Amino acid sequence: RARPSAAAVVVPPSSSSSPPSSSRGAGGVRRRVEVVARARTRRGDDDGMKIARGSGRGMTTTTHAMAFGTPGVVTTMAAVTAVTAAAAMVMLRARRTTEVRVTGSRTPSAASARALEACAGIISQGYDAVIGLTNTHASTILSSLLRRDIDVVYQREVLEMPNGGHATLDWPLSVGGDADATRATMAPGAEGVCEVEAQGPPFVRKVFDQNVLVARRMEEEQAKLPADAPVLVLMSGIAGGSHDKYLKHFMKRARASGFRTVAFNCRGCAESPLTTPQFYSASYTGDIRFVVDELHRRFPNAPLLAIGWSLGANILTNFLGEEGSQAKLTAAAALCNPFDLNACDTALESGFFGTIYSRAMAKNMRKLFAPHENLFAGLPKYNPELVRNAKTVRDFDEAVTAVTFGFPTVDAYYEYSGSKNKIQDVAIPLMTVQALDDPIAVASAIPREKIEKNPNVILIETETGGHLGWEAGDEAPFGAPWPDKLVMKFFQTILMHAATTKVARAEAPTERVEMSA
Repeated sequence: RARPSAAAVVVPPSSSSSPPSSSRGAGGVRRRVEVVARARTRRGDDDGMKIARGSGRGMTTTTHAMAFGTPGVVTTMAAVTAVTAAAAMVMLRARRTTEVRVTGSRTPSAASARALEACAGIISQGYDAVIGLTNTHASTILSSLLRRDIDVVYQREVLEMPNGGHATLDWPLSVGGDADATRATMAPGAEGVCEVEAQGPPFVRKVFDQNVLVARRMEEEQAKLPADAPVLVLMSGIAGGSHDKYLKHFMKRARASGFRTVAFNCRGCAESPLTTPQFYSASYTGDIRFVVDELHRRFPNAPLLAIGWSLGANILTNFLGEEGSQAKLTAAAALCNPFDLNACDTALESGFFGTIYSRAMAKNMRKLFAPHENLFAGLPKYNPELVRNAKTVRDFDEAVTAVTFGFPTVDAYYEYSGSKNKIQDVAIPLMTVQALDDPIAVASAIPREKIEKNPNVILIETETGGHLGWEAGDEAPFGAPWPDKLVMKFFQTILMHAATTKVARAEAPTERVEMSA
């Protein structure tokens, strides 16, 4: 693999020293110099002068450190900065294109075949990675830190689950300033009067149910789109939610294409309330099933789609496998799916960067869990000290996830929860996109044989991209990730195919069966 070379500019430190004074008759002058030097040092002068007194009588050494205000040094530093900036610009502009790998069934479904044909143009162009970010860890870390954020204003909806817990849906009112999200809900028939004011004097002992206002506002927002507009559910990665940059980038793209978008936040994530001693897990699909059923009830004439990243991709794939042919979704996409949690755990537990990633994710999970730890106090086998001392994802899953979901060990939880066990049962078009150098959702975890046998699943693999990085394509390096354009084309093609099939079925003549007497 070709690797770019970079020239390093090393500037040796310069220093000058004045010779020690050897004249005994200049004692008065020497003492005056020392006093002045001490005074200058106490005043905090920036010329870097330091006075060191030797142990021998009459020994005074003056050392001048390199001063940043010196013209020569400023010129050198400016040159180094310019060279570094120029090298960075070259590294971020230069591209290296590699082949995009496609894996699927030899006999794909009609929808999958049509989608692959439509996406062929994007795939054939290859993966044009930014050369300076082809390193797996640079891609993973810098994309997380430097990817351009998008200002999104949400209206949050809290849904109560059948078992008493709560998950949240964040509906975008404005994405990147594409709409006015500051408008207040006014009282019917009262021009310019807010309904809270119209209800009466300031509320002290009692207040009316203001959820009515939120519901009315949402009805107004939903009415801006046709009743049959596609509904897209976005599912973030571990400890993530509607605030994640990669999620907001795809939300913006889908919204611009006429989709009704909504971010699904797992229990306790994205500041969602945790009201029962039940967190989320890689294999628990009850909440997303309830959300999909609810959206299908609200928008019966609209096709439903979903996209998930990382752990969200694993949960989504498990859900689709469980639903099989009864799935209410028309199509789905899964990006950076870990598939085999034991294999991914092994990668996280080994190596310097694996430890860094695992510790960072565990820290986020502890942060989410900490405000709610007292809810779990009465559970058998729950030990709060294990949670507080959890340093890695494995530690946290052993202390919380395996305990609350009834698994005997964390290894048993990982083995059962990987979506490698369910992908063969997915019965709707599913595009899954992976990076071969992903340090978290490792390539060895991908169940290629099962994917090849499922006519509904398409696997797309890029040579580089890290975990949720993918600095390639039109918006690289720090705009939308490379798969976004491809996945959107996949969704649009599947929707067109579904609409065409629906029309064809409606126009097909109905056979009449005559009953003989």
